[in-house]
Order: sequence, then C-alpha cells, then structure tokens
Amino acid sequence: MKKILITMLALGAISLTTNAQQPTTPAKPPQVSQPAKPKLSKEQREEMKKQREEELANAMTAAQLTDAQKAETKAVFDSTNIKMKELRKEGSEANLDQMKEQRKALEKEQKEKLIKIMGEEKYKKFKEAQKAAREAREKNANPQ
Repeated sequence: MKKILITMLALGAISLTTNAQQPTTPAKPPQVSQPAKPKLSKEQREEMKKQREEELANAMTAAQLTDAQKAETKAVFDSTNIKMKELRKEGSEANLDQMKEQRKALEKEQKEKLIKIMGEEKYKKFKEAQKAAREAREKNANPQ
C-alpha cells in the first residue's frame, strides 16, 4: 500500500512539474498572408501597361469626354499614381492602417477631381466602362 501511495505521489509531482514548465510567451496569432504575386517579365509588364492605357482610353471615349477633359483626367491619374508609389515606398507593416487611410484619402481626392472635370453623369459612364473592362480582363485571365 505504501508503494502504491509513494508511486502515485511521485507521478503527481512529475506531472505538476512538467505542466509548470510551459512557455510563458503568448503564441503569435496566425498571419493571414496574401497569395504571392507572380513575377512578371519586363515584356509582360509593358503589355499590361499598354492594356490598362487602352482600357483608360476606351473608358474616356465611352464617357464622351472632350480632348481637354481627357488630358486633365490623364493628369489626375498620373499624379495619383505618383503619390501612391511614394506612399508604398514609405510604407511598412508598422503603419499599415495609416497607409490604408492615406490611400483612401488619395482615392477620394481623385474621385472629387474627376467629377469636377467630367461632371457626375460622365463620371458614372466612365466608371461603368472601367468596370466592364476590368471584368472582361479578369474573365480572360481566369477562364473557367
């Protein structure tokens, strides 16, 4: 009986000491990673750039913009793209929320400028044409 009691106490002590030695650092939450973007060749990037420029020109034509409006619209997109590139260069994961806010502010500013240039009705036609082009591009990229 003494042997059983001593064995039980020894096993209890061992189990308590092993459980007491668990790590004290909290476990990191699982990180949600975005799928890796495929590396594109220089030719593929140039082709994509030409395709986007054609889509932009087609959207401007669909919205029936004048030449002056087209030039102003192109300038707005160019300045916004430059600001976005600068924002990405400055960015790090530490200020990701701040970057998102700045990006939204830039997009809002761009929208306001475009509406001022085009007018509300033409802007709606322009956005519809852009949406149709994006859907067509995605459909061609991912045929199912």
